[in-house]
Amino acid sequence: MNVVKPGLMAAQSAAGISLRGHQEEALEAIVRGLTPRPGQAVPSHGLRVTVQMATGSGKSYVGAAAGQKLVPRGVVLVVVPTLDLLVQMIGSWRAAGRAGDMHAVCSLVDSELPYGVMASTSPLMIGMWLSHAAKHRRPTTLFATYASVGAVADAYGHWAAREGELLPPLGLMVCDEAHRSSGSVEKTWTVVHDQGAIPAERRLYMTATPRIWAPPSSAMRRREDAHQPLPEELAVSMDDQRIYGPHVYSLGLAEAIDRKLLAPFEIVVLELRDPFGDRQAAERQGVPWGPGVGEAEDGSEDEVPAERIAAIQAGLVKTVVERGLERCITFHNRTIEARYFSETLNQTVEKLHFENPEKYPPEFWAQWLSGEHEIDYRKELIGDFGKGEEDDGLRHRIFSNCKVLGEGVDMPNADSVMLQGRGSMVDIVQAIGRALRMQPGEGKTASLIVPVFLKAGEEPGDILESDSYGPLVKILTALRSHDAKVVEALAVPQKSGRRTKGRSAEAASGPGESWSGEDATGGAGAFTLPVRFQSPVDENVLALFIASRVLTGENQFWREGINHARRWFEETGGLDVPYSAMVGEEGNFPLGKWLSDRRTEHAAGELARHRVDMLDALGMIWSVSDARFEAGLDWARVWAKGHGGSLAAPARASIGGYAIGTWLSELRAAAAVPADQPGALAPERRAALEEIDPFWCPAWPITWQRTYATARQWWLECDGKVDWATLPVDTVFEGEQLGRWVKAQRASWPELAEDQRDLLSAIGLEEDQELVAAKAAAEAKPKLSRADRFQLHLGALAEFVEREGHARVPRPYKTGEGLSLGAWLNNTKARRDKLSAEQVGQLEALGVAW
Repeated sequence: MNVVKPGLMAAQSAAGISLRGHQEEALEAIVRGLTPRPGQAVPSHGLRVTVQMATGSGKSYVGAAAGQKLVPRGVVLVVVPTLDLLVQMIGSWRAAGRAGDMHAVCSLVDSELPYGVMASTSPLMIGMWLSHAAKHRRPTTLFATYASVGAVADAYGHWAAREGELLPPLGLMVCDEAHRSSGSVEKTWTVVHDQGAIPAERRLYMTATPRIWAPPSSAMRRREDAHQPLPEELAVSMDDQRIYGPHVYSLGLAEAIDRKLLAPFEIVVLELRDPFGDRQAAERQGVPWGPGVGEAEDGSEDEVPAERIAAIQAGLVKTVVERGLERCITFHNRTIEARYFSETLNQTVEKLHFENPEKYPPEFWAQWLSGEHEIDYRKELIGDFGKGEEDDGLRHRIFSNCKVLGEGVDMPNADSVMLQGRGSMVDIVQAIGRALRMQPGEGKTASLIVPVFLKAGEEPGDILESDSYGPLVKILTALRSHDAKVVEALAVPQKSGRRTKGRSAEAASGPGESWSGEDATGGAGAFTLPVRFQSPVDENVLALFIASRVLTGENQFWREGINHARRWFEETGGLDVPYSAMVGEEGNFPLGKWLSDRRTEHAAGELARHRVDMLDALGMIWSVSDARFEAGLDWARVWAKGHGGSLAAPARASIGGYAIGTWLSELRAAAAVPADQPGALAPERRAALEEIDPFWCPAWPITWQRTYATARQWWLECDGKVDWATLPVDTVFEGEQLGRWVKAQRASWPELAEDQRDLLSAIGLEEDQELVAAKAAAEAKPKLSRADRFQLHLGALAEFVEREGHARVPRPYKTGEGLSLGAWLNNTKARRDKLSAEQVGQLEALGVAW
């Protein structure tokens, strides 16, 4: 493992894409977490951080931008779960401005990959790629799947045995959909964590679902008292900070919906009669069904349950038409079922149209896909799915698939998905994400359609007594994996008849706690997850169902949070907690963010009274006066604590979802308005900001102040022992070109304002008298006109031609006097149309060929 020194780090901004506020915030957190501090020894297993971002919020672009910032000229390995996502990821990194060589460590042939990308799983070839990148310091990016990443480990071992030397470590490994590498799932993929097998200076783990819950086992549920805590089963967990590093950024599903990054959604439960268990009741439903198909006449595994499928089709068609849905994706576990569902769907549509032609159209667009289909065919069908009624006259489009629309398959946005609650929790979690993605400004509401089959004697709405609602339990559990708060909101017992909304999702009362309905008011604009049943279900019954079938009683997140808050209070005497504070034995509980969310709930009147009292007893800071400014001031304090006391935030900076950069920019503009003019900044507000950072609104450019804050942070982390004169000019720290900036300040010392010089002196940075003198001498020299510079270089070219016998000057060539003759000639030829006729003639007379 090579130690990464701050002075050797390089960075550059991502090009080609413009990150949104939440993406900028995530990027800054990643760069900070993966930037070695001056004088700090890098851990033997490298630097590691985890980022959670809700599905569809742009993880791929954030990862690519991080690669650009942290390793612009080194080797980055990007690991994804599927080949489809691998191909898509290459496009995302190119869009982010990643240049240099790109290679795929997978089974695809070159023709199946984007132009210019080579593929191989040969350890020798991969070793040659890594060796070439190290020798030439070229930006190189490898893309692998979790199934093929072992070939990279083989390359390191093979190269050491064959060449007798160690390949350099990766500059960065990005593990996308990182939950695939955790828990009891796919143990062979855990090679991505092994520093001995694949050495990497930095590891970035990215996922939408760091915890994936499995539904509590029905055999272990206590039926006597639904409020008792239930066993909680985690299918996947990324809580081990020793492997995944600290969680440096989190954007949950509810927050993403509130920010309008993802679509709000609702669950539509299709309560159907089981044709096999209650045939008479099923026939009374009037659901049409066609003949069964399948390969086994004896009703064994390959047979399709035609009658059940017809019942689901009828319920789906009815829902799609009544709700005006246009694009629906159905998920199936078997190819034969997906095919049958699609190929017989219009039989059901036709029968419903015949019975009610005014309500139902005569035809739906219906197609299916499986993993056995060719890529070109997949692309064609997916393209057709994205069309509309104006293209082929069909308004409603149903796309059935069997394990082909997983991570990484680009699909037109669907407004609904149908999930039967079968398959692994990981697959269900991914399927739900299909419905939540939306384009900016699209404004849709997505539907998650869940069919359940009632047994004989069961009635719609009997959710507490019936075990037939298992599929709904599984879907709600999968949603909990996306964001526990979304589902836990439903478990709040409602006495006022109104549902607590949005961020109060963790306000469920536990066993033995009293709960008052007077605190159940919802906050305007907060996301509420509705569940629609065929028959109305009392909200208190639904709350009990969620608590007993999905959750574990009093929600664990609140208990953890209040316990950590109590410990913080006992140690410090208050709750002045930095937003970025991570606490707990593993350092993975976001106490700062947890308290911030409670403030938001309290301001919206969404936090239960007893919880307000519990936090008040610990000295909670609520910030109530002048809400907008006070909220901004709170975030300003958080930003300053994380940036060496400076408020020189970029205009696009965001923290905790708050646009701190925009807020500060508006206040700086107000500060520039004369005190007696409208729009001027109030003196008390100016004083509040100066208390945080006296130079929050400097007379010089804010970019200077921002880089100064970075230099001061470097100085602080070096305990004030920095020899600025010997700092390498290529030193980059936290994305700032620190070495170049320091040299420029020392050379332009007389031109700086007195306050700027005082700030620099405070961190031990002084004038470089030699540089200042050289700069002054250079400025004192008479400046040549463009025509004079042309003649000077023309004379040097004439000497070159006389000596060499030709005018083909190599581009790097310089004269003994230091004139860059080759570069000048090359540039001059490129701007021939701007030369005078006399100058063109002089060059041609020396033999210059155009």
